[in-house]
Amino acid sequence: MGEPCNYVIMKQLIITKIKLNSRVLKMSQLEMRDQKGSKLAILQTLRLHGRMSRIDLTRLTGLSRATISISIAELMENGLVYETDSRMTTKGRPATSLDLVAHSTVMLGADLDNKAWTLGAFDLLGNPIKTTKIPVYSFEPEITFSTLANEILSFAKSLDLAPVPLLGLGVPGLVDGKHSIIRSAADLDWHNVEVAEMMEKATGWPTVVVNRHRARGLAECRYGAGQSYHNSIYIGVGMGIAAGLYIDRQLMSGSMGGAGEIGHTTIEPEGPLCPCGNQGCLQTLSAGPAIEREFRKLMRTNEHTFLLPDESMDLQFVKAQDVCAAAEAGDAYAAQVIKKAASYLGIAMGNLLNTFNPEAIILGGTIPNASPLFVETATKTMRQRAMRQLSVDTIVSSSQLMDIGGALGAANFAFDKNISLSFFN
Repeated sequence: MGEPCNYVIMKQLIITKIKLNSRVLKMSQLEMRDQKGSKLAILQTLRLHGRMSRIDLTRLTGLSRATISISIAELMENGLVYETDSRMTTKGRPATSLDLVAHSTVMLGADLDNKAWTLGAFDLLGNPIKTTKIPVYSFEPEITFSTLANEILSFAKSLDLAPVPLLGLGVPGLVDGKHSIIRSAADLDWHNVEVAEMMEKATGWPTVVVNRHRARGLAECRYGAGQSYHNSIYIGVGMGIAAGLYIDRQLMSGSMGGAGEIGHTTIEPEGPLCPCGNQGCLQTLSAGPAIEREFRKLMRTNEHTFLLPDESMDLQFVKAQDVCAAAEAGDAYAAQVIKKAASYLGIAMGNLLNTFNPEAIILGGTIPNASPLFVETATKTMRQRAMRQLSVDTIVSSSQLMDIGGALGAANFAFDKNISLSFFN
C-alpha cells in the first residue's frame, strides 16, 4: 500500500521548510560576510583618505548607500567612527563628515636606525600614543631583534588600551616579497635573516617586515609631508639610499619586495665600487659615506679652517651631519661637497619623475633633514634633468615626521596586510 495522502503532503512540507531554512541560513552567512567586508572597506578607506562625506565614501568604496548606512551605524555603535559637522554645503548648510575615533584602536610599530629601535604605539589616525627608544649594543641579528622582543610585551602592558596583537618592523636592507625575511643588508653584513619567525616565536604576535625607508615614506604620504597627494615618492638618504613608491597612498612593493631600490641604480658607469658589486651606484655618490669621503679628501688637499664643532676633530670621526652643518654655516668647501652629492641625487630624481610622474617627491633621512642646501640643490638638478612639462608642477618637500616616521609607517603597513574586524572587538 502507498503512503496516506496527508502523510505525503506533510513530508513534502517538512522537506520544503528544511530547504528554505537552509537557504535562509546561507543567505544570512553571506550577508554577514558582506557586512564584515563592507565595514573593513569603510575603515580602510577612512584610514587611507581621512575624513569624508557619505557620498565620497560611497564613491570610493563602491558600496551602496544602504550598505554604507547600515555599516556606519554599526561602526559608530562600536565606537570606531563618528560624524561631525565639519564643512559647509554650497547652500550654506553644515554637511556631516565621517571620521575615525581617535585612540579607539592601538597598533604597534618599530624602526631600527642609529643603533637604536624606536618603538611606538599609534591610533588609526596616526596619533602617537606612546614611544620609546631601545638602544642596541650589538648588530648581531639575533641580539638586535631579541633586544626589541624583550621590551615589546611590557611596553604593550603599559598602555591604557591593549594594542592589536600585530607588529610592524621597519628594517635596513632588502626585504622579501612576503615581508618576513631580510634578504640582504650589506652595511650590517646580514643575509637571509628570518625576522618574522624570530619575533613571532618571541612575542607570539604575527610580524610584518618592511624596509625602513619605505615605512617612513608610507607614514609621510598618509600623515606627513605627502598627505595632500595621492601618488608620491619618498627618498631616504642616510648611510644608504632607498625609495618608496606610493600609489593612492599605498606602497608598491614589487614582485620581490624590491621596488624603490634606487640606491643601486647606476649614475656613473665608471664610478666608485659599490658593495653590491656594481660601479657608480647612486649611494656611492650621494649617501653619507660618500659625503664623508669627499670632505676628508678636500680637507687633506686644501689649507682651510673648516666650520666644524671641534676644529681639532680627527678626520676619521667627521660625519656627514658635521659636513651638512658646516655647509649650512657657510663653509664653502662643505657646501661644495653637499652640492655635488645632491646633484647626483637630483639626476636620479629626474629619472624617477620621468618614469612615474608623481605629484610629489619627499626627501627624508639624516642628510636631507640636516641640510636644506642638499634639498634645494637636488630639486634644482631634478628640474633641469626632467621633462619640463612633468617637473613644473611636481612638489619637492622634506619629511616632517622625523624619529617616529619609521615606526608609524611600519605599524600602518602591518595593519594594511592583516586588517581584520577581530582587531576591533
